[in-house]
Amino acid sequence: MAKTIGIIGGTGKFGQWFKKFFEEQGHNVLIAGRKTELSPIELAKKADIVIVSVPIDKTVETIEKIAPYVREDALLMDFTSLKKEPVKAMLKSKSEVVGCHPMFGPMINSIKGQAVVLVNARSEKWFPWIKQLFENAGAKVRVSTAEEHDRMMAVIQCLVHFNSITFCHALKNMGFDFEQSLDFTSPVYQLRLNTIGRILNQDSELYADIAIQNPLSDDVLEKYLESTNELKDIIAKKQKQEFIDYFNESAAYMKDFKIKAEQETNKIIKFIADSKEM
Repeated sequence: MAKTIGIIGGTGKFGQWFKKFFEEQGHNVLIAGRKTELSPIELAKKADIVIVSVPIDKTVETIEKIAPYVREDALLMDFTSLKKEPVKAMLKSKSEVVGCHPMFGPMINSIKGQAVVLVNARSEKWFPWIKQLFENAGAKVRVSTAEEHDRMMAVIQCLVHFNSITFCHALKNMGFDFEQSLDFTSPVYQLRLNTIGRILNQDSELYADIAIQNPLSDDVLEKYLESTNELKDIIAKKQKQEFIDYFNESAAYMKDFKIKAEQETNKIIKFIADSKEM
């Protein structure tokens, strides 16, 4: 049976992507934003499922404005990269509450194979429905708590972004010509640059909010800097055995995943090498 799904912030790229997605699943979609005739409060009153998809720093504020108007028999969700505070705000409503973090951007063509994290904060009726909707479309659904989600994102997003952004910034400060370096590069180096370039081609405001708004990012980055400084000192003192020990500790931590990683990246490296020959 078709549902009425409302997306607050639906005029943005992400909101538009999900408007198309839900419509392809046979549902009716309402959109509300700063420039739409339909207001967020009016949408909240009408929709069976109300989704807040606004910038991270506006999410809690938006939830607090519309939560009193969401029907008791409806579902209130968010599409934010953080979960603890948005979920806490949504629980002040009378509706069922599910936090949601689609782990992809609006540039993808299909949700198939993409990760979607769901937090069942307070839902009996709607949680199985929304979970099945994503799974039927081919998404990989991970059920989590808000706390576990934010802890994971402090590494998966904050640390990875930090590493990539600072890598490129260091090259800039060195006056390093990375475009010229492509003439010297191995496919592994190009793969690394491709990953960094992909990140730096995204919305800088979104990435700023992901880093700054996650309360766990400081602790994660402090640990990262401790590890980088430790290795820097080992290299500066030319301590070969200490370097080997540090390397082997890291390798042992990854266990058998490093074998799978080599196999998977070999396929990508071959693709890059073949593309250069064409």
